[in-house]
Order: sequence, then structure tokens, then C-alpha cells
Amino acid sequence: MNSIKAKLGVIVITLFIFALSLLAGLNFWQAEKIIIQDVETELAGKAQGSAVQIGGWLDSNKRDIATLARSPIITSGTRETIVPYLNTELSNAKIYESLIWVDEKGNYVDYNGETGTLAERDYFQRSIKGEAVVSDPVVSKKTDKLVVAISTPVRFENRITGVLVALINIGEIEKIVLELKAGDTGYAYVIRGDGIIIVHPNKELVNKVSSMTDPNAPPELISATEKMTKGELGIVSYGYLGTTKYLAYAPIPGYNWSIGVNVPSREVKAKLNAFTWTSLTISLIVLLIAAIIVLIVATKIATPLKKLKDAAEGIAAGDISLMSINISSKDEMGHLAHAFEMMVGNLRGLVQQINGSSEQVAASSQELTANAEQLAQVAGQVSTSVTSTAQGIGDQVAVVDKALVLVEKIASGAHEEAIKTGNVIDITAKAVSAATEGNHAVVSAISQMNNIRQTVEHSAQVVAELGEQSKEIGQIVDTISGIAGQTNLLALNAAIEAARAGEQGRGFAVVAEEVRKLAEQSQAAAKQIATLIGDIQSKTDKAVITMANGTQEVKKGSDVVDQAGKAFTDIDLHINKVASIAQAAADGMQQLAASSQQVVESMKEVETFSREISSQTQSISAATEEQLASMEEISASSHHLAQLAEQLQGAVAKFKM
Repeated sequence: MNSIKAKLGVIVITLFIFALSLLAGLNFWQAEKIIIQDVETELAGKAQGSAVQIGGWLDSNKRDIATLARSPIITSGTRETIVPYLNTELSNAKIYESLIWVDEKGNYVDYNGETGTLAERDYFQRSIKGEAVVSDPVVSKKTDKLVVAISTPVRFENRITGVLVALINIGEIEKIVLELKAGDTGYAYVIRGDGIIIVHPNKELVNKVSSMTDPNAPPELISATEKMTKGELGIVSYGYLGTTKYLAYAPIPGYNWSIGVNVPSREVKAKLNAFTWTSLTISLIVLLIAAIIVLIVATKIATPLKKLKDAAEGIAAGDISLMSINISSKDEMGHLAHAFEMMVGNLRGLVQQINGSSEQVAASSQELTANAEQLAQVAGQVSTSVTSTAQGIGDQVAVVDKALVLVEKIASGAHEEAIKTGNVIDITAKAVSAATEGNHAVVSAISQMNNIRQTVEHSAQVVAELGEQSKEIGQIVDTISGIAGQTNLLALNAAIEAARAGEQGRGFAVVAEEVRKLAEQSQAAAKQIATLIGDIQSKTDKAVITMANGTQEVKKGSDVVDQAGKAFTDIDLHINKVASIAQAAADGMQQLAASSQQVVESMKEVETFSREISSQTQSISAATEEQLASMEEISASSHHLAQLAEQLQGAVAKFKM
């Protein structure tokens, strides 16, 4: 976890797991809602479709009986003609169990010629008043099966003269109901308006009262059954005998019957479980792909950062021999590497220049120290000679000859001292030139330090601009993520609509699924990029702080070089003073030589000028002592300058070029 690649991978994968878990939860909730809604819609559609089909079948038979009732034999015939006609029609239409003609008083004759009365039957009483009636199913005495009586009025010359009744086996209705399947184990059933079951897969429940009287029935089922008896349309979920079911019910139009279609909820959950496993599989595949992509992207980001880190550690250890960093990207990372290379190149040039200047300063300071020591020795000798001269002047009057010899020696010594003093002036001039060159080198070093500081500041500005551009990229990624999320929802809705369309929507469902996958991948990639951009912004902020610290360190180095420049200025000033003193000493030596010649030429005036010579000798002695003190100061300053040059060389030697 100490590498940025590992941290980036853990963060992004964690975000992916969280996002996929959230998305899977939302998909599960949405899928459960949609699947239940589809099941309810399917059940309601089957219930209504079957109700319409049953009602249509009954209406068709009502029309057939009405057509038969308009036959002239039925409307105006006698029993002798009606019975054979009914027998013939019964033979032609296998659906009829019996055909019965009833007169106005309720007396009937059937297709076999059997007679009786139907005056008390409800359907007869309603049909004799002009209404076509379909009775509730009853058990046939002949076949022991459920039949319905379809009765229609018989009219002759616009007057009701009787009723035609057909007993029809409801086997066709049973076929419609029993063939109706809902799922794998769902079934349908039909009840009358009084709650009696007409058709049911369990034959034992047929012609019995439904769940309204069952004390163990759930309230939802009892309420739904009551609504069925009232001819209402609806759907309900209930639990009964340890099983949860969905029940859709619809009235059979035109009749006091209702059909119900149910399916166990476990079949609905089976679809939901299949969807859940599919979603989990897709999520795992997406997570695996995302992990691979994150690993690739993290490697591309971490590799140039590691190269920059290694180069920075080498510079921190004093190795500035780096010529280039192998980062070929054209983005902000490549710009940063280029700026880093420029900074190292400028630093290497500065160190080389400082190293050369420090060597020159060290050599010049050593030479200046040697010259100053030599000049001090000469000044000491001059001081000794002048002192001896002053002592000899006291005896000049008595010993003229000795004085003459001594004066000649003094003249000769003065001439030599004048030559040496000229040498001192030449050495001093060289020291002035060396100090001036050192000062120029320091000024150049200051200028180079300023260039480095400007380069570092420019690098900091580039890094800051990188941070701003990263923020703009983050905003664009948010927009892409939002669009991908909307596309995902649209693709999911399209897939649902395609599923409802059945076989015709299968191709569109495949396209919608691919769109949804692409949207999920786009949204995942957008979130990944957003996380990467946030990490780059954090690293950019750290880089800005590091650049600021580098600027401060360069400023400190510039201050040190400024102090060295001031030291060179002081050295130049002192050396100029030494040159002035040396010039004064040379003038004194020349004057001493001239005076010695005058003494030689005019020994007679020795006594007269002895006091003057003594006075001049004392002045020379004082000047020589001052020169000696100045030479000692120059020597000390030169020694200190040499120490500074050695320290500077030691600091530069730490860098590997």
C-alpha cells in the first residue's frame, strides 16, 4: 500500500464494488417491481381474454338458438312437426344435449317427444316475457354433467307464442378454462354470481361454494371472491395453505359469472432469481474488466512518477549528471518531466560555474597571501634599516668618513628598496585584477541563481495550470457519468418494452442490452477517470509546495553568493589601499636615494642636514610600520578568502556531474 499504483487500484476497485452493489440493488428492486407488474398484467390479460372468449361462446349459442327459434316449423308448427325437427337439429349439432319447445303455459315437448312442465323455471318466466336467457349450470339427469339452459322467446306474427330451450354441455367452457395456463402450476376457475364454482381443475370443488364460507381462507381471497360475485375486475396477492399466490379476476361480459386466474409467487421469484444471478455474473465480469483497466492506467501513471521520484532522490544525494528522463508522453506529465530536465541542466551549469570561480578565487587568494607575506618581510627590513640609519646619524658629526660609507650603503639600500617596492606595486595590481575577476564571477553566479529561481517558479506555474485543467476534466467526466446513467436507464426500459413485445422485440432487446452495457462501462470509466483526476490534483498540489520550497532554497543560495560578492568588494578596497601605501613607500625610497646622493656630494653639509635627515628617517620608520601593519591585514584577509574558497569547493564537490 506504499505505492501509488496499489492505492489507486484499491480506491478505484472499492468504488467499483460499491457502485456495482448499489446498481445491482437498484436493478433487483426495479426488476422485482417490473416482473410482478408483468405477471399481474399477464394474469389480468388472460382473465379478461378468457372471460371475453367464454362470453363470446355463450353469445354465439344464444344467436344460434334465436335463429332456430325463428324457423317457421318452430313458430307455426304443431307438435307433430316440431318434434322431428328438433330431433334433426339435435343430430346435426352435437353440442346440444336436448332441445325443448315450451308453450305459453310452460308445458313442453322435447326432441324425443317427452312432455312435462317448465312453468316454474326462472329462465322460462324471463324468456316468455321476451328475454333471451342463459341459466346457471345444473347437473344433467341424463349425463350427470353440467349443462346450461339457453332459452329464447318464439314469436309468431309479433306475438310470443312460446319458448325454445336448448340444454348445452359446458364442456367447451371447461376446455377453455382448463387449457388456460399461468406459469407452470397456475390455473383458472369460474364461479357463478352466488359463489358456486362452475369450472375448476379439481372436480371435487365443482358445484360447491367457493372460499367465501371457508373459515381458514385469508381475508384477501374472501374479499376477491366477493368482488368476483359482484362482477368487478381486479388482482390480489394472498397466502393460503403455506403458499403465496397472485389472483387476477374478470367478469364474463353479459353474464353473472366471473373467471379467476392464479399463479404461485414462487414462479415469479424464480424469474427474479434468474435475473439476479445474471446481474451478479455481469457485475463480476465488469469488475474483472475494470480491475484490468485500472491496473493498466495505474501503471501508466505510476511509471513516470517513479522515474521523477528516482531522479529527484539522485539530485538530493548530489547526483546532477542526469541528462534526460525517459517520459515520452505529450501531456502535463511530459511537460513536468521536461521542466525537471531544464531545472537539472541549469543547476548543473551553475555548479560548474561556481566550481570554476571558486578555484580561481582560491588560487588568487593564495597568491595574494604569499605576496602580502613577502611585502611584510620587505617592510620589516626597511624598518630595521631606517632604525639603524637613525642611530648612525647621531655619530655623523664625529665620524664623517664612517657616515659617508654608511650613507653610500643607505643610498644603495634605498635603491634596492625602491625596486622591491615597485614589485609590491605590481603584485598589488595583480591582486586587484584577481579580486575584480572574482567579483565578476560572483555576479555571474547571482544571475544564474536568479535564472534557476525563475525556472522553478515557471515549473510551479505549469503544475498549477495542470491542476486547473484537471478540475475542468473532472467536470466533463461528471457530465459523461450523468449521460451514461440516463442511457443505462433508457436501455433498461427499452429492454423491458422489447421483452413485452415478445419475438418481434428480441432483436431490439439485444441492441438495448448492448447499449446498457456500453452505458455502464462509460459510467464506470467516467468514475474511474474522476478518481484518477482527483489523485492527480492532490499530487499537483504537493508538487506546487515542493516547487515553492525549491524557490526558497535557491533564494538562500543567492543570498550566500551575494555575501561572497560583498566579501570580494571589501578585498578589492583593501588591496587598493595597499597599492596606495606601496606607491607612497616607493616615493619615499626615491626621495631617500636622492637625499643620500646629496650627502655624498656635500659631506660638509652633513652636520647641517643631520637633524633634517633624522626627522625624515623617523617619518620613514613610521610609514614603514604602517605599511607592515597593512600587509598583515592583507595577509589575514587573503587567508580568510582562501578558507571561503575551500569551503565553496567542498560544497560544490558534493555534486556529481
